[in-house]
Amino acid sequence: MRLIHFSDTHLGFAESSKVDSATLTNIREQDAYAAFNTIIEQAVSRKPDVVIHAGDLFHSARPSNRAITTAALGFRKLAAAGIPLVVIAGNHSVPRVATAGSIFDIWQVLPSIHSAHRGRYEVFEVGEAAIHCVPHVPTEAALAVELAKVAPVGGKRFNVLVMHGAVRDTGDTATGTEFNEVVVDKERLGRFADFDYVALGHFHRHLKMASNAHYSGSSERFHVDEAGYQKGYLEVDLEAHRVAFHAIAAREIVKLPAIDCRGQSYDDVATAVRAGLRRHGCIPGAIVRVRLENIDTVTLTEVRARRRALEKECAPDVFEVRWEHSFAEREVKKGKTVGIGSLAAEFGAFMKTAKTEGLDKARLQRLGNDYLARAEGEEASQ
Repeated sequence: MRLIHFSDTHLGFAESSKVDSATLTNIREQDAYAAFNTIIEQAVSRKPDVVIHAGDLFHSARPSNRAITTAALGFRKLAAAGIPLVVIAGNHSVPRVATAGSIFDIWQVLPSIHSAHRGRYEVFEVGEAAIHCVPHVPTEAALAVELAKVAPVGGKRFNVLVMHGAVRDTGDTATGTEFNEVVVDKERLGRFADFDYVALGHFHRHLKMASNAHYSGSSERFHVDEAGYQKGYLEVDLEAHRVAFHAIAAREIVKLPAIDCRGQSYDDVATAVRAGLRRHGCIPGAIVRVRLENIDTVTLTEVRARRRALEKECAPDVFEVRWEHSFAEREVKKGKTVGIGSLAAEFGAFMKTAKTEGLDKARLQRLGNDYLARAEGEEASQ
């Protein structure tokens, strides 16, 4: 029995302000749709026994009409090809208020779709396999309760677990932190060592967590930190215990080496930026990150005022240049120095003395750093 496992398609994602003049659709939104459609088409071509989507089908719990239509048309192609689909809800797709209902109820119109989105453990029988599903739940305690219910179904040749959550201690920088994610200790996966496969969703990089447990990663690059990550899906032969990653095209992201701007004038910084863009950042259609370290406020103001001219001169064919920065220290009275470094550094200093009784301090800091990084990225793209 073969399955295809993909995840984190984030349909409706529209990070950039750039719009396709022909369709009047956000271009980054189109990127997400294109990646989703590519995987659907390849699934139809490969004819697996079942397709599994491990969460975050949509970027929000209230997706746009285009996002819903794209998903429905894609899933109808699978149904027309006679390929069953199992889909679970991820943290991006679960409404904050349960009484609001779920967009996933729409999949009842296609009998070939099995949808787990009610915040509880469900099992679907598909051919020779029992597909055990644990969608996003609101708390880690609730997740532990649902995972404790998971047990192989006797009489089925294969047992597969599908789960959306953050397995920690991966040793990989791809595993950032999100506001409403739920965390699972890596050791807990040992409970499912007898399962034929564990399909994980949430992290955006393909990661092997155990001999039978994998994150497929996201279908498109959604954050600058995903530069260099291959995107695609997994094809799994349950009988042979063989997992193959199939890469698909995604928008390139380039992170230029950080530029130390300490004591530098605008002209010095501009020269370094030109050199960096010409050397590393001229891939047509790419998103390019420029990081200015230890820059003073006056120089930063001038960079912001003239950055469009720099981009047009040195990287006219890239999709977008995103600017990030950290401030240099400044001297104050009596020879003391006051750090006004990056927001992340200031937040880290605050967290050292913050009172967080009863809370996971390390996780709070990861959450804060993630939000600050996003805020800086949004500011740079304005």
